Amino acid sequence: MAEKQKESAKEKTTKKPNISDETEIDGALDASELTELKIQMLREEIERLKTELQIIKSSAMGILTKPSTTSQDIIIDSSQQVVERKAPLPEWVKLPWMYVKPENTKFLESWRSDWSDYMLKWAKFLIIHLISVAELMQKNPFDKLSEVALRDILEYMNSKSTIKWWDKDKTLVRIYWRSLEDWCELIYRWALETGRLDFTLFEIMDEKEEFSSLPTEDVKEIMKIMVEKNFAEWMGKKREMVKIKF
Repeated sequence: MAEKQKESAKEKTTKKPNISDETEIDGALDASELTELKIQMLREEIERLKTELQIIKSSAMGILTKPSTTSQDIIIDSSQQVVERKAPLPEWVKLPWMYVKPENTKFLESWRSDWSDYMLKWAKFLIIHLISVAELMQKNPFDKLSEVALRDILEYMNSKSTIKWWDKDKTLVRIYWRSLEDWCELIYRWALETGRLDFTLFEIMDEKEEFSSLPTEDVKEIMKIMVEKNFAEWMGKKREMVKIKF
């Protein structure tokens, strides 16, 4: 009897697993492999996100450390990428002789006039009021002119009162793409439309408008013109604040 029990136990230990047993084992293996695959995919996704974040940080640092870029030069495009704003180029931009000052006086006036007109359009598009000659020479298409040629154009514009040398050494240029009288009327209309019936010099410059980036000296002059035109009156003895008239 004991021998039969031993043989029965031996058969149980040596018995091959049936089909249902194999299915359970395979299922367990599949689940384990699936878990490992998911973990691997998550790891790859994390690494991809880390790489993209590093690229974004590098791009942002490159823009922030760029020395010659002004606030007017930067915009955000539809894809949320930071790009440099560029003014439209003139039709004659590819003509090589436009970058050389003509010796013939017959063509010199036309050459100066073309460059003058474009510089005003360029500055207006980028809302630039003050710029140094050195920085201007780095901007397209002015970077293709010699300094002598560029200064000749600027002297011509100065004679037409469309620019003004801002310092004695003639290193800084004030570009008048809109006259102070025009700025006066624009600010007056803005005050009426927004209900700002009184404001100081600094409050004008704190507004997020085109005129907010004007030089302080020009804003003072514009306020004087407003009073002279009877658009406003001074408030206080220091004449740093005006009240709009209807």
